[in-house]
Amino acid sequence: MQVLAETKSLLLKLKDPTKVTDVIPRSRVREYKGVPITQVYHGLDEVRVLRNLGFNAPSPIETQYSWRGRYTPFKHQATTAAFLTLNRRAIVLNDMGTGKSLSALWAADYLMDLGLLRKAIIVSPISTMHSVWEQEVSEHFMFNRKAVVVYGSRERRQQLLADPDADFYIINHDGLKTIKDDLADRDDIDLWIVDEAAVYRNAQTNRYKLAKKLIPDSAWLWMLTGTPCPTSPTDAWALAKLLGSPKAPKYFTGFRDEVMVQLTQYKWAPKPDAYAKAYDILQPGIRFKKEDCIDLPPVSFQLRRAELTKEQDRLYAQMQKDLVMDVAGSEVTAANAATKLLKLLQVVTGAVYDEDSDTLQVDATKRLKVLEELVEESSHKVLVFVPFTAALEKVAAHLGKRWSVEIVDGSTSVKQRKRIFGAFQKEADPQVIVAHPATTAHGLTLTAADHTIWYAPIFSLEVFEQANNRMNRPGQVNNMTVSMIASNAMEMQLYKALYLKQRMQDSVLSLYKAESSIQ
Repeated sequence: MQVLAETKSLLLKLKDPTKVTDVIPRSRVREYKGVPITQVYHGLDEVRVLRNLGFNAPSPIETQYSWRGRYTPFKHQATTAAFLTLNRRAIVLNDMGTGKSLSALWAADYLMDLGLLRKAIIVSPISTMHSVWEQEVSEHFMFNRKAVVVYGSRERRQQLLADPDADFYIINHDGLKTIKDDLADRDDIDLWIVDEAAVYRNAQTNRYKLAKKLIPDSAWLWMLTGTPCPTSPTDAWALAKLLGSPKAPKYFTGFRDEVMVQLTQYKWAPKPDAYAKAYDILQPGIRFKKEDCIDLPPVSFQLRRAELTKEQDRLYAQMQKDLVMDVAGSEVTAANAATKLLKLLQVVTGAVYDEDSDTLQVDATKRLKVLEELVEESSHKVLVFVPFTAALEKVAAHLGKRWSVEIVDGSTSVKQRKRIFGAFQKEADPQVIVAHPATTAHGLTLTAADHTIWYAPIFSLEVFEQANNRMNRPGQVNNMTVSMIASNAMEMQLYKALYLKQRMQDSVLSLYKAESSIQ
C-alpha cells in the first residue's frame, strides 16, 4: 500500500479490485505503468472500511495533520493519536510519562479541524486540571483552541461551562455531579476524554453510575490510564463496560470467575492468565510501555497541583503575616530566609514544628490524595521524598494502607537501611520507600524504581539531584519520571529553580521577599 499525500489517496495492488470498489464509493481502478491499481480516497471512513477488510491502512492524521505545538510527536504519540482517530470508543493504556494526554489532544484537534467534533470535555483528577491539561492546550494549541477549567462553586462551574468559545472543558471526576443537569442538556459535547480512568473501576459507585448515565452512546469516549487494574484484574470489568467493549462479559461475577480463584469465603486470588484476560477485554485499546518508547528522554519531569485544606490555608496566611513583620527593618540572608520559608513548607506538608520541637498535625488530606494518585499511576516501584520527619511518618502511614512501605530517615540504622534497600531491589516488597532526601547517600542504587515523587521541595540542588539519581543509575532499564507536588507559587518557583539548576541562594531570597510582601 502506498500513500499519496498530495492527492490524499491510497494505492493498492489487488487481484480483485471489486473487493474494495464495491464497498468504498470513493475508490476507482486506474492504470499505472500498465498495471491496474486501486486508488482509494484517504479518509477516516475509508480507512476504517479497509481495516475491516484486513488492510493495515494508516490513519490520515499521519500525513494530513500539521501536529500543532512546540514540537513534533514521538513515534508512539503519533501512533496513539492515529489509533484514537479511528476509534470512537477506545482506551489508552500507555504508561505514565509517555505523553498520552497530548496524543489525545492532537487527535481531538485533528477531528475538530475536520468538523467531526464540536467540543470536548476532559474529566481528570484535580491535580492535573491546570498543570497537565490546561497547560498542554495553552502551550500547544494557544491560537487554535481554548480550554476552560470548570471548577469552583456550582454557579461558577455553570458560568464556565457556558463559555461559547471553549473547545475543551476540563473538570474533575467528582465535579460532574455538581453540574450533571447542565451537562445532560449539552448536545454539542461530542468527545469525552476520561483521564486516570481507573477511578471508575467499581461499577457499584455513584461516581461510575453517573459517568455511565452522562456519557451519551453517540459520543466519542477515550479513556486514559496506565494502571487499569491497580488492585485486582477484576478492576478491568467496569472500565470495559463503560467503554462498551464487545469482549466484556455481561456480568461482573462471570468475569470474576474467569480470572480469579476463590481461596476462602472472602479471599480470592488471580489465576495465572488473569491480567492477560483483563487487558483482552479492554478493547479497542492501545498500550505502550515506557521502556518500549526508545525516543523518550530517560527522565521526564512533571508537576502536580495539590489544593490546600481550609486548615492549611488559615495557617499559611498567618505565617505570611508573621513574615511581613519579620522582614520590616531587618537584613535578610539566604540562611534565615530559608528558615522562615521552611515553616511555610511545613504547613503544606501537614506537620508543623513549634518552638519546643513539638509537632502540630495539620489536615493535609488533599495533598495525600494527590500523592496516592501518583503512586497508583506508577508502573514499577516508587521513591517518595519528604523533607520533614513528622510529615514523612504521616505519608508512610497513609500509603501503608494500600502498599507495602518502608521508611528511611535519620533514625534508620545502617543495618536497617541495608535490609530495606536490598529488599527493594530484589524482592516484591516493599513497593514504596518513603525517605528523607538527605538519607539517600551518593552511589546508592535503587533502580527497581522508575518513579520518584517529591512530596515538597527542598533548598539544596545537590540533594535534589542526588535523590533523583537513586533510580537513574547503571542497571536501570526503564524510562523514569520525577513528579513534584506543589500547592502554591512558592513551591512551584522552588521546583523551577531546582529543575533549571538555578542559583538557590538567589531563589530563596527572592521567594522570601515575595512571600513577605503579601499583605
